[in-house]
This record gives sequence, structure tokens and C-alpha cells, in this order.
Amino acid sequence: MLKRQDYDGLTWIDLESPTEEELTQLAKDYELHPLALQELSKPSLRSKVDLYADFIYLILHFPICNICYGKQPASGADTDEIDFIIGQNFLITVHYQPLEALTEFSKTFTAKYIEERVRGKKHAGIIFYYLTKHLYTSLSAGLDYVNGVLRQAEKKIFAGEEKSMVHLLSNVNHNLLDFRWALKSHRQLLDSLAVAGDEFFGDSFKHYSSSIAGEYEKIWNMLESNRETFFDLRQTNDSLLSIKTNETMKAMAVLAFIFFPITIVTQFFGMNTNLPFVGPPHDYLAVIGLMALALALMVAWARTRRWL
Repeated sequence: MLKRQDYDGLTWIDLESPTEEELTQLAKDYELHPLALQELSKPSLRSKVDLYADFIYLILHFPICNICYGKQPASGADTDEIDFIIGQNFLITVHYQPLEALTEFSKTFTAKYIEERVRGKKHAGIIFYYLTKHLYTSLSAGLDYVNGVLRQAEKKIFAGEEKSMVHLLSNVNHNLLDFRWALKSHRQLLDSLAVAGDEFFGDSFKHYSSSIAGEYEKIWNMLESNRETFFDLRQTNDSLLSIKTNETMKAMAVLAFIFFPITIVTQFFGMNTNLPFVGPPHDYLAVIGLMALALALMVAWARTRRWL
């Protein structure tokens, strides 16, 4: 599906799950290099930056916050790929599944938006800048949600719900790992983009490339802050679970120790021999009394040892 929007002489074309016919027509209209066209035909495993004569080709992967939506995306993927083709007066974005952030941006970004914010010569790198900034901002909402989940987990951990928090913390860790995997390569790519942008657009692009890098650093710092909080909570949760497990094992060991003499007494009087206390009237009372005495002695011994 192809969407086209024009902004004061600049064009943004957004392609979702492009067909071969759409890509062929796009290559014809904007003289795209065959290598770039081949890359656009299917998702790529790695992010990259390539500088061609007439455009910059950039592939970025953005994380999907599964825990933010409460379910796995329909595609089953952990990241969203966006391919950017940045020309002097056109920007082409290609993705392979619906992206809410791009839909939001298309509703707010207009020619008036550019006119109010940009002075001097305008080029498609400006559209790319505001789009990328919006994409990073959308990630901050997901990280804020994860931070809220961690705060709720903290309250439940100290409320004695450590066991139920194991699964929740595991899900949070999964999402944080997806964020880190997707965003880790962005720093190097943005550095390469700054060099390519300076060569392609001139010195006027330095401000935009620096600002994009700044937005990325904000998101990365939020991610690292959440990961530090997660590690602290997981360590605390594991410690509390370990303490509870040790207390349970201790209690079971003490109970086994206390009832051990009773087991000996019952086995002793189960032997087929001449036994004391056996024969006179109410001999079972004597045996029960002996068992009660043994139990009392073991409880007293456990208390003196501070096991109870």
C-alpha cells in the first residue's frame, strides 16, 4: 500500500508491504539503484547506511514493546524495520507491517509544520529528521510503561508476592533485551549517517544529525535506567525467594527432627517380641504417653537451640 504526501515542494512516500509493481514504479520515478531496489523487496536482518549518488539509503530496526500492548504482535516479530531512502527533495519509507508511529506522524506533519520550524533552504532530510525524532519519542512512551510495570513489581515484591513476580520480571527482561538488541546498532549508524548527510546535504544537515543523535541518547539512557532498576528488583526478588525457601526447608528439617523419636517408638513397639508396657490393662496409654514425652523433650530441645 502506497501513500504519498507533498510538503512545500518536498515529497514523502510511505510504502507498507510493497508489491513488486510498486517498487518497480518507484525505482523508475526516482531512479533508484538496483541494489537498493533489491534490498527493499524483502526485510533485512541488519541495519545499514549506504550513500548513493542521488540518495542516502538507511535501514533501522525499532523495538516492539510487547508488554506495552499486552500481547505478541500479529507478525510475531520483536522489531519493526523501516527502510529510508532520503533524496534531495523526496523521502521514501518502506516497512513490512503497520506502524502506528508513522500513522501518527502523517497526521501531524504538514507543509505549515515545516514552514513554522525551518528557515532557509528545505530538503527531504528535514522530513527525515522530524520523522526519526517522532519514532524515538514513541519509544519513550513504551519505556515509561515498562518503568511503571517495574514500580508495580517493586510494591508487590515487598508485599510478599515474590513468586508471582518471577514471570512478570521475565517478561520485562524479554522486552528490555529486545529494546537493547534493536537500539544498540543505532549509535554507530547515526554516526555514519551524519558523515553521509554532511556530504549529501552539506553543512546544513549537521544540526539535524546532532539532534537525532541527541534523541537517540535520551532513549538509550532511559533504557539503561530501566535495565538497572530491573536488575536490582530481580536480585531483591531472588534473595527474598531464597530466604523463604531456606525457611521452609529449615521448618521441614525441624519437624522431621521432632517427630523422629515418635517414629522410633512406633517401630520399637511394632516388633514381634516381648516388649515392656505391653500386657497390662490400658497399655496403649503407656505407649502414647511415652510418645508424648519424647515429643515434648524434642520440642524443648529445639527451643533451646532456637530452631523454633
